[in-house]
Amino acid sequence: MAVSIDDLGDLVQRSDKLIELLKRHIFSPDGAKRFEKVYRIGEAASLIGRHATTIRDAANQGVISTERAAGTNARGFTLSDINKARRHYNTMPQIAVDEEPAIMAVQNFKGGVGKTSIAVHLAQWMAIRGFRTLLIDLDSQASATTLFGYTPDMDIDGDDTLAPFIMGDQRTMHYAIRDTLIENLSLIPANLQLYGAEYYIAAQSERKEIYSYLPEGINSIKKDFDVIVLDPPPALGMLSINALVAATSLLIPMPPRMLDFTSSLQFFNMLHETLEIIVEKHNVEFNYDFVKIVASKKKQRTSDEKYARAEDDILGLARDIFGKEYMLDGIIYESTAIDNAASEFKTLFEIQGQTTSYKSFRTAMAAIDGVCDEVMQEMLSYWPSLKAKIKAA
Repeated sequence: MAVSIDDLGDLVQRSDKLIELLKRHIFSPDGAKRFEKVYRIGEAASLIGRHATTIRDAANQGVISTERAAGTNARGFTLSDINKARRHYNTMPQIAVDEEPAIMAVQNFKGGVGKTSIAVHLAQWMAIRGFRTLLIDLDSQASATTLFGYTPDMDIDGDDTLAPFIMGDQRTMHYAIRDTLIENLSLIPANLQLYGAEYYIAAQSERKEIYSYLPEGINSIKKDFDVIVLDPPPALGMLSINALVAATSLLIPMPPRMLDFTSSLQFFNMLHETLEIIVEKHNVEFNYDFVKIVASKKKQRTSDEKYARAEDDILGLARDIFGKEYMLDGIIYESTAIDNAASEFKTLFEIQGQTTSYKSFRTAMAAIDGVCDEVMQEMLSYWPSLKAKIKAA
């Protein structure tokens, strides 16, 4: 059967219809995504920074309210309740006026390494802990935007992305910032039209430095945030270069499989060469606060997984070579829990109840928590006032 361009247009329309039907099914009854997570007393106390007894007494006295978890008789605390308690006890983390926000690019030039999943989980984790957090989706595939419940080319217009700022139609990036369902977490979304910014930046290279767009944009909005997470495209393009220059730190996902491992090593080479050219050609100087590699999508050691041992060997070699200076201790495993959540346009933090086995869910959650906490500890070393406040809590 011959397929014309018009037929391809029909394929696009059918694809959009499929996505909408899926969203209506998953986010029933009205197709709208919600954040309905209810935290148990122990989880809430840890997030608030006070003992469980103190939080229970505050709830009994009406200082903070409790909610009933969907489908159960158990009562707990919503994130809104937790933030109210943080304000009551003055445990809401916020950097001092003379401290700079952490700007982290989660970057690898190879697709399929878990980059977007890590970026979105990290942004949500920081927001749930009270940090004013912004996720900037720089990838025209818009996977991060999709995880927030949007159908990028139906719900998001090109004017909602960074494209107008990059093309000079907006003076700051405030217009593109939108609230999300999670308190303290904002999003600058992407869609396919953002890809045009790649060509625009290249075309304007004689008039403006190709790396300067995103740093200028972030400077216009950074006072409103403690943490800014960047999700660039998995390729060395104009937007990726902008992310590398705008970032104050890098998190590099690296699956311990031979092809992904060798590709990541090439990424380090391209990263060094690209930044070296920018420094030499434009006479600029910058340093990262830290650069960390995180082992991602690693298979777990089970009796039926013959490749896990080879991955252990590669990971062991990477730890020997890169050491703690460049590698996080935590590992993000290949997980049905993460995959099942993503199939519902969610992350692990949005799951209320189980979508897979309890063991699989807890293993995945512990891995994400561990990696995010390591990243936060690195950030805290550059926020002296906040480090002292969190330690005191």
